[in-house]
Amino acid sequence: MIAVTSGKGGTGKTNVAVNLAVSLRLLGVQVLLLDADMGLGNVDVLLGLSVRHDLRDVLLHGKELEQVIVEGPRGLKILPGASGVEAMSRLTDERVKAFLEEIERYCSAMDYVVVDTAPGISSTVINCLLAADDIVLVTNTEPTALTDAYALLKGLNARCPDGHKGVLVVMNQTSSKEEALGGFDRLRRTAKRFLGWDLEYLGSVCWDETVSLATKRQVDFLTHYASAPCSRDIRKLAARLVSGSQSGQQDLGRFFRKMMEPADE
Repeated sequence: MIAVTSGKGGTGKTNVAVNLAVSLRLLGVQVLLLDADMGLGNVDVLLGLSVRHDLRDVLLHGKELEQVIVEGPRGLKILPGASGVEAMSRLTDERVKAFLEEIERYCSAMDYVVVDTAPGISSTVINCLLAADDIVLVTNTEPTALTDAYALLKGLNARCPDGHKGVLVVMNQTSSKEEALGGFDRLRRTAKRFLGWDLEYLGSVCWDETVSLATKRQVDFLTHYASAPCSRDIRKLAARLVSGSQSGQQDLGRFFRKMMEPADE
């Protein structure tokens, strides 16, 4: 269970999540991409997919997962995001139990579930992160992006003061490896000094106009621009994730229970 997150919008988080999931598929594993942005989910838009139903239809209207999940690039399975967190918080215990049983049944065949969280530090986002096996924190070298990435770590630390078992940082939209490492080092030193956390550097994705071209075409850049520098960088991230992934089966029920917990008062 890999949660891809960011402290703010505009860091390219969803593009990283989508192309990372596609890259994992190319390594021969089964992958589900879950759009967990309950307000502005846009994975389907990014990929130009025709979506009739979403996660809300499963939770509120009794749709089966097979009716909602769509197939993306390279056989990637995608569960489109929902809107209406307030309605989800009023679900009956029976409906929640039925959903958890169904999602665990469906995901039992999946090797990885990649979760594209909403940007920011809402309670729903923090719940997602706490339930994941690994957190991939996407940021860039802009001061505002690094500040907001640290704010997310502070929010996570408030709920998990002993540290999370894995926070992997991806420096996105960078002009050089040196710039990426410099930005990561600033974030790492701040987190170590004030939170006592050791962050791990997963890697960087270079600034590449290919990303904009793919976005305009509504396709993943990994498949359609396989030789581009950004695709090369994403493949490296996927390989590192697979080599260092947690053993054992993901507890999907635990994840969704966390995700649907009500916001803190």
